Amino acid sequence: MFHQFDAATKSWLSRHPAPVIDPAANLAQLILTVLDRNPEKILQIDADTGRELTAAEMRLRAIHIAQNLTELGFRKGDMAAVVCSNSENLAPLVLGLWMIGMPFVSLPVAFNADDLGHLMGLVQPKLVFCDDSVYKTVLEGAGKALKIKPVVFAVESEMESIRKVDELLESTGKEAEFVPQHLGDMRDLIGIILCTSGTTGQPKGVAVSQAHISIVLGRPVKANDSDLVFNFSPLYWGTGLFALLNSLSTGTTRIVTHGTFNEDVFYDVLERYRPTHFFTPPSHAIFLLDHPRAAQADFSCLKSWSLSGSIASPQLRRRIEQKLSNGRTVNNYASSEIGLIAMDSIRKKEGSVGLLMPHLNAKVVDESDASVGPGEQGELLLRTSIPFMGYYNDPEANRQLMTEDGWIRTGDIGYLDEEGFVYLVDRKKDVIKYRGYQMSPVELEAIVEKIEGVQQVCVLGIPEMDGTSDLPAAVIVRKPGSTLTEEQVVRLVEEQVSDHKRLRGGVFFFDAFPMSSTGKVLRRELRKSLM
Repeated sequence: MFHQFDAATKSWLSRHPAPVIDPAANLAQLILTVLDRNPEKILQIDADTGRELTAAEMRLRAIHIAQNLTELGFRKGDMAAVVCSNSENLAPLVLGLWMIGMPFVSLPVAFNADDLGHLMGLVQPKLVFCDDSVYKTVLEGAGKALKIKPVVFAVESEMESIRKVDELLESTGKEAEFVPQHLGDMRDLIGIILCTSGTTGQPKGVAVSQAHISIVLGRPVKANDSDLVFNFSPLYWGTGLFALLNSLSTGTTRIVTHGTFNEDVFYDVLERYRPTHFFTPPSHAIFLLDHPRAAQADFSCLKSWSLSGSIASPQLRRRIEQKLSNGRTVNNYASSEIGLIAMDSIRKKEGSVGLLMPHLNAKVVDESDASVGPGEQGELLLRTSIPFMGYYNDPEANRQLMTEDGWIRTGDIGYLDEEGFVYLVDRKKDVIKYRGYQMSPVELEAIVEKIEGVQQVCVLGIPEMDGTSDLPAAVIVRKPGSTLTEEQVVRLVEEQVSDHKRLRGGVFFFDAFPMSSTGKVLRRELRKSLM
């Protein structure tokens, strides 16, 4: 196994040596090296236009970006902001920025001006890239938060009288002369700032080092030449970043689409391109399985359907696997702060989110921060083999996130067994406390989810009048045509739970849940609707 439990420290220690990062190594040179392995390999297909991009074409466009930005005076350490959906030239743009040492914050196109301004205010970018659809919103957010007016380029734009990325893709005539410069130790250089989902508060920026990026890029892994990977994940999701890096490192073809999640787009891609690997949050998987096209769709091309973003119930996984005649589901437990934490692609245990990843050490602590052993519940803490760079320009958030001796708090309640399999109970902030009892919303959601007529459910704690306890409440989205009632739900739950877990807060029916761009239920918004 990957880990050994150390009884003295009550922690799970990795058996794998930490990766060696050469201080003289260069991310730009690594990018060129992986793109040179198989120049004619198609690395990207744009499902919206059908256009394909080979490794050689991606390499040339990235060099154009790097050289033209340098000519404009941008240098190592200058910060950029990228507010873009997936598109043909997004990958070359990102690689070009990394080649000259320009870190960037990747922001959701769904953010309003205030949220964009908050995160742009933290990083103060000199350069901004954005889609046409958010151009005005970006300018508004920048105007509120930036001290110096940035240079703004629109990506794949049809607007007039503005600067466009096409300008940076023009030939310089010096492509053959491009030589990557050593920029410093990659452990000390920021590559990208990822945005937290903001499901429980204002989004924060997670700084990811060039060293972390280089570890994924430099893996000696070769994929099957026929593999096609598809997901809707934009670059501001961790899964979107991993999909890009994994495509480069393994030579796997990546299918991209400009739009956000859409059931018909998925089924169109499934029919036209026959992808072998697919990723979705559990909420999106439910929508796909309940869609009218699911009954006639041919899923036989899929070798894996990966799930991440929230806990995927065994019931949902079974529903998916009934469709996958030649594949299986893979659970991924990850966070913006740490990346991939556990997965069950090698072995699966019922109820577990997977084996702890080899590069992590772990421990579980109780409410007094004392470490506990296998099978005992508490908050999961992790330590990475490469130092975590923390939240960008947010010292108070970093103090809350990290212990004095370098452990990262996940905010997740769970436990590990002796083999290093991770079991999650709930988010620490979501645990419901009722008159001295504690209960997991996930446990109640698993019960309600099985009731006929339930499409989605979210269980929340609603404060009692005196503020001393939370009352469990279920918010439900019915399946089309369902006439499920509150009384039926309450009765069916009471038949299966202890007294303190009864739905004393009530049952509420919504047409849809407020969702984050990553497919997570916005619990704080849902709770506001019930207050």
